[in-house]
Amino acid sequence: MKFLHAADLHLDRSFEGLIDVADSFQPYLLQANQQMLTNLVDTAIKETVDFVLLAGDTFHQNRPTLKTQRYFFSEMERLQQAEIPVFMNFGNHDYYQAERYWFTFPDNIVLFTKETVETKRFTTKAGEDVAVSSFSFQHPTIEQEMLPQFPVKNSGTFHIGMYHGGQMPYAPFTVAKLIEKGYDYWALGHIHVPQILSEHPWIVYPGTPQGHTQKETQLSGIQLVEKSDGFVKVRSIPIAEVQWKKQRVSLAHVRNNPQLFQAVKEQVQFSQPTLLQIELTDGETLGSELRYQVASSELRMILQEELPEQIFLWQLTMTDTSEERPYLAVDEVLVDQLLTTYEEPQVFQALLQELDQNPAIHPLLTNQFKQEVIEELAQTLKESYRFRKPVSSDETNR
Repeated sequence: MKFLHAADLHLDRSFEGLIDVADSFQPYLLQANQQMLTNLVDTAIKETVDFVLLAGDTFHQNRPTLKTQRYFFSEMERLQQAEIPVFMNFGNHDYYQAERYWFTFPDNIVLFTKETVETKRFTTKAGEDVAVSSFSFQHPTIEQEMLPQFPVKNSGTFHIGMYHGGQMPYAPFTVAKLIEKGYDYWALGHIHVPQILSEHPWIVYPGTPQGHTQKETQLSGIQLVEKSDGFVKVRSIPIAEVQWKKQRVSLAHVRNNPQLFQAVKEQVQFSQPTLLQIELTDGETLGSELRYQVASSELRMILQEELPEQIFLWQLTMTDTSEERPYLAVDEVLVDQLLTTYEEPQVFQALLQELDQNPAIHPLLTNQFKQEVIEELAQTLKESYRFRKPVSSDETNR
């Protein structure tokens, strides 16, 4: 027996945190979600799986666009033609409301639509009995535990629990109570980072297969689960169409500005559509001009033109170099003497005159606040500059 376990596809979700996306890269973003779904279906057909599990948040919202609905149903019909059933529930993002679906679910899709646990049974082509127990969200949250509604496994049946949630207010559970049910596999959804909570039995969050933010980089894809000779094996298969990557680019051998472009092109090579963050290192030779061009974003935009169209450089940073603090030819004690002036109530109040006129802020401008500000300023000054060493009394008397 073989099946695919996927969750949190979030079809319709946009890619977040991006500005000034290159025109040449826009098509990759627009097609990423659809192509991810196609990759999932292609994998199911290639692996000749017995069925597919979609464990919630297949859609990013509970009113999917009609375009997304149509594409989803066309891909499910491909699975129907391959005689592959799909067990599908709905999560906190795509909580189920029947009237919002404008196309008929194909006959191969077995839906869980209630906020009560149901068990669906079927027999594989090889004659193996399978039971899938699950529920769906009909609202954005479910605060009660759902596990008490799950039946205990019957011997002789490969029993799967499909569960979207995990912590308040999204159908909380504990791993110990999952194990108590005696199931052969728990197909979880909701957590976007892949996690294996147990291997005996397998309790798996596959994570989102397509990262939509810079934080969603630890992807495993979808899980191919295979039962053979009484053992269950799990293998991850990536299906993301666009990847997020961060790469350090060393400028250690760069001696002048024009050489930087070649260094980047030599070290940045991705064949897959990639949202790239570059961190430049070892750039001391290029000095302050490099820092200026990085800060102004001009260098990022020019580098984008040097890179292949399947790479979008969305962020360019550089490693902080340990520069020597500027030197001030005064004694450090002068800092304390200078700040003493600002401890005078009239002087400090004059600095904060505009803030003091705000009734909501006025109660916060206490003596303690003043003291904390001055102490923090003194610390910042002393950490930011080098000062002249004080002359000792012995040296003065010479």
